[in-house]
Amino acid sequence: MTPAYSAGVTLVVGAVVILLLVGRLSQHPRAVAYTGLVFAVVAAFFGWQAPQPVALAIIALSIACGIGLLLIPVLEPAVPMHVAEAAAVLLLGTAGAIALANASDLLQAVVGLETLALGAVTLVALGAAERSLEAAFKYVVLGAISLAGLLYGLGLVYLGTGSLAFPTAAQMSGNPLTLAGIVLVGLGFAFELALVPLHWGALDAYTAAAPGLAGFVMSASKLAAAFALGRLVVAAGAQTSQLLVWGGSLTILWGTFGALSQAPDLRRMLAYSAITHAGFIGLALGSGPNGPTTAGFYAAAYASMAMLVFAGLAATSTIPDLEGLAGVAALPDLRSLDRLRALAVAIGLLSLAGIPPTPGFWAKLAVLVVAWQWAGWLPTLIAVAGGVFSVLYYLRPLPDLFAALRGETAVSRPVLVPGVVVAIVAVVVLGIFPGVAWYLVGGA
Repeated sequence: MTPAYSAGVTLVVGAVVILLLVGRLSQHPRAVAYTGLVFAVVAAFFGWQAPQPVALAIIALSIACGIGLLLIPVLEPAVPMHVAEAAAVLLLGTAGAIALANASDLLQAVVGLETLALGAVTLVALGAAERSLEAAFKYVVLGAISLAGLLYGLGLVYLGTGSLAFPTAAQMSGNPLTLAGIVLVGLGFAFELALVPLHWGALDAYTAAAPGLAGFVMSASKLAAAFALGRLVVAAGAQTSQLLVWGGSLTILWGTFGALSQAPDLRRMLAYSAITHAGFIGLALGSGPNGPTTAGFYAAAYASMAMLVFAGLAATSTIPDLEGLAGVAALPDLRSLDRLRALAVAIGLLSLAGIPPTPGFWAKLAVLVVAWQWAGWLPTLIAVAGGVFSVLYYLRPLPDLFAALRGETAVSRPVLVPGVVVAIVAVVVLGIFPGVAWYLVGGA
């Protein structure tokens, strides 16, 4: 059994163990968290033994799952009576993400994608607010449409090639069935990545999920989809690259202007910014032979940053008003955060903005290099503009966060500390030693 399969099986076994003990563990959130954490650590160990580039995917997904599990003890108000189930779904969703990232053929990719997608929908739906159910319903309906197109594309690929393997450029050349099939399959993966115009369901899902779970949904979906699309691009060659270059560029523009218009709604801004980061991943995927490697590195860096911000926002109460775009997206004054969480959110936003020497800076620099070399000056200019304008909305909450750091507020929820600390350490280590992630993804 390969390390990737071993990691997936470990996570599934962990989910089954938690579900078997749900009666005992549901009243003890810390026990749930640390029980699941054991399996996430073992999965990361298997990931370290995996070959490049899937090693980075397994380790990054396991770390994101581990941070999500450490935030389980503060989910009680947002996910009443379902804390243990949320932990089990986190493990299952991570197993699906690993299967998608490591898929050797299209059928495995579909199984992994749907396991991840159903896990994400369930995590969104577990929220206590009405809008959580609404967002989950939208996401599952749009996901079902995406799945139908993906399966239809899978059939076309099989008719055109007689195989469920990722088709090569030679198989696509002069074969309209295979070409149409691979476009539909790529659109299915792009929905999970949340590229424009396939991002609508993701926006509400990212906004409505409990903060402790939203970071995982955003991170895992982008990580797994980046590796799956990278495998598709490597197999199909230049015929899919241009679609990803211009789809990524359009996504960067859409996400940037969308995020600029969301102030002062922090959660909605973060949801739109996730679309922008999906655009950077798409642009990297279409940028030559080094593109998939760069996209995997960028997705791992984004996962660490998103998990850090949402770890800092975990246990933050929401306003019950469901009118308009406010609802569960609105957060109270950031000055009310304790010092540790304010520090976590501040570091996360600085990294998302690409301020050196954070992981966001190294990730965006890597994308700009390959985009300039292979995609040309216009997509690179769009990416630069998206990065520059993103500073305007990422740095807007910093005065309130710095006020919280200067305040006298004590840590109100000690159970939150481990998850926040691990997330901070992950971002700091990746910022100081980006070469570790670059090595794991197979970068030269």
